[in-house]
Amino acid sequence: MTAAGPTGQRPDEAPRPPADGATPKVASRRRRVVVRLVQVAFVVVAAYFLIAYLIRSWGTIQDFDWTLDPVWLVASGLAFLVYYFAQAVFWWMLLRGCGAPSPFWPAASVWGKSILARYVPGNVFMFVGRAWMSHSQGLSVERVSAAMVYEQAIGVCSALLAIAVLFPFWEYRPGLTALSLLAIPVLVALMHPRVFGPLAGRLLRLFHRPPLDVTLGFGAVLTILVLFMVDWMVAGAGAWLLARAITGLEIDALPLCIVAYALAYVAGMIAFFIPSGIGVREAVLTASLARRLPGGVALVWALLLRVWVTAMELLFVGLVVGVELLLRRRREA
Repeated sequence: MTAAGPTGQRPDEAPRPPADGATPKVASRRRRVVVRLVQVAFVVVAAYFLIAYLIRSWGTIQDFDWTLDPVWLVASGLAFLVYYFAQAVFWWMLLRGCGAPSPFWPAASVWGKSILARYVPGNVFMFVGRAWMSHSQGLSVERVSAAMVYEQAIGVCSALLAIAVLFPFWEYRPGLTALSLLAIPVLVALMHPRVFGPLAGRLLRLFHRPPLDVTLGFGAVLTILVLFMVDWMVAGAGAWLLARAITGLEIDALPLCIVAYALAYVAGMIAFFIPSGIGVREAVLTASLARRLPGGVALVWALLLRVWVTAMELLFVGLVVGVELLLRRRREA
């Protein structure tokens, strides 16, 4: 019989895992590494197919009658700046509605800086960063988290509403058109507090998150939902204006671009594990606009749209952060 050591373990036994949680930490670290590798693999595969399609369509791209109209290009940039400014206003309204009121410019500055984290693998950094920056301004993390849940839900629901309203211009089929119109009251009903509260609670439990600390009244939600839907139309108009500037696309393609932009956003949200939906959104945009332009030309537009929107996003963030810093220095002075 072998004597046990001071820890109660016999010398011939295999070492026991430490009781301080080191092994779960190692497993969690490995899991994160695997997730990052999968994300990188998706981006690489998407880039490969996009490049392969560009190469295959290069003849069509070269033969296309490209244009560059500065007036339409500036109009596109202004449309996207309006879109981002409205998004910041919606965030400010959601904070107030969730019981975490903040002056507008600090709230807009935090929102702007946080959205830059969407390009980092793992979109969680956007939410963590915004919660941390809001907390440093004295706001309740629980209330800020509730506002973020509402922001994501209303963003997706409003995009689907914009798609439902304009879907006949994207794909006119009597049966599908009827379904798209029937989807409008269903989407609105989903945002009612008696429906959204329990539904959000169940989804949050799946991600091991606490339930909502507060729910908004239906009137406030409906107001932001409608404004958000209008903002998707502004963004879609910005996408069409860019296409107009470089391809001469006519005005009758405007509803198509709006639906394509909103649909690309929803697809990117579904593929949340891919940073900023890279590749997924471009595929949806290309497939949508290929109805009016050669496929290779539509892909070039989708890629340029990614670059153009990113540039406008950086410009918007620089503007709101600059204004917030200027106002803060004036207050301190």
